[in-house]
Amino acid sequence: MQSFDLIRPLFASLMAILAMVSLIIGALIGLYFKPSHKINAVIMAFGTGALIQALAIELAYQSAEHFIHQTHSSGLTAWAVIAGGFIAGGVMYYTGNKLIEKKGGAMRHIAMVNKFLLDKKREESKEILETLSQVDIIRALPPEEMHEILACVELQSFQKNETIFSAGDVGDALYLIRDGTIRIQNNGNVLADLQSGQTFGEMALLSGEVRMASAIALSGSTLMKISKEKFDELMQESPALRNAVEELNAQRLMTNVIAAGKNISDDKWEKIAVDQIHLLTAAERRNLLREHGKGGSKPFAIFLGALMDGIPESIVIGASFVSMATFQFTFLAAVFVANLPEAIGSAIAMKEAGLSHKKILTLWSSLVLCGAIAAVLGNYYLTDANPLLITITEAIAGGGILALVASVMMPEAYEHGGTSVGLATILGFLSAFFFSFI
Repeated sequence: MQSFDLIRPLFASLMAILAMVSLIIGALIGLYFKPSHKINAVIMAFGTGALIQALAIELAYQSAEHFIHQTHSSGLTAWAVIAGGFIAGGVMYYTGNKLIEKKGGAMRHIAMVNKFLLDKKREESKEILETLSQVDIIRALPPEEMHEILACVELQSFQKNETIFSAGDVGDALYLIRDGTIRIQNNGNVLADLQSGQTFGEMALLSGEVRMASAIALSGSTLMKISKEKFDELMQESPALRNAVEELNAQRLMTNVIAAGKNISDDKWEKIAVDQIHLLTAAERRNLLREHGKGGSKPFAIFLGALMDGIPESIVIGASFVSMATFQFTFLAAVFVANLPEAIGSAIAMKEAGLSHKKILTLWSSLVLCGAIAAVLGNYYLTDANPLLITITEAIAGGGILALVASVMMPEAYEHGGTSVGLATILGFLSAFFFSFI
């Protein structure tokens, strides 16, 4: 019996490795084969269904039954213990995930990557929109259309004393000063020295009339340019924007333009404009990923996040292993299938962010090792522990896993797989349910 007690945690660790080795397999598939998003989504939905069944029956229900049998408690008491543990696990996962995401750990899940990059785009766009909201002509335009106008913004750099445009040139762009100083002058008379955050050339977007003054960089400057050509193309695609511009052109007097722009506050205009940013182009996604990979994508933060995702599963596997004869493989199989598409998508995103193959594979291999250790500890300390402690621990782990399923796996599967993932989820659930009877 004593020798079995020593071997049992070892077998528990092997079960955890078997469940989590799909992380390495998925990473290899993502790095070298890159399957379609549709296939990945279907696999993920199947794994989600299997995990939901395993959490509901293999974990929650059986834990409650075991607790009632061991403590002779009522069903209501067992439910309260399980419910409290699940809620605590969900809150712990939510809080930990928020902290780790801020440190650069979002790259471990493709769904988190997309949300993180979209937030980054909104954050970067907010600075531009804050400046645009101060421009009366721009603010008089519908804020709902500003996400399209942002695509027209391009950065231009000018050296000291370089002329941006001269009096008499055709007005072809609006300029926003990102950094530097720009002098506006006419016939040698200085009209204004503009600093970071200010704009000039606004009327060019509306009329395209010739410039009445010259603009010269007094220092090395970076400007954000909205060209009239791109703006006109955008108006052809947006009736709402075209109508607003035609209305402004009909007024033509600056006082009227200002009045038209004052029917909404700067802050509200900016908020509406930022809220309308809900899509990333392929080019934007690539650029943001590279930028994030240079500074924000910390491998250690990614590892901590992946550890938080995987350790609860390993603890449950370890705590539930008593012998090979009695061990139920349903939960193990569900974890294996669910981990596979997550590792595929994460490996692809990490590679696009600039992480090397070695770092990516080392990350997932280290996680498998940590999972094995967690299973050993779970088996050693929980298998024969107080029933209340076992039930609460497993419920907390289950709450964390369920929070992961709901906040990451299900949204990601639907985003890339559409309504077909509903059938895949049902098949995963029924497959896991079937193995509960054999």
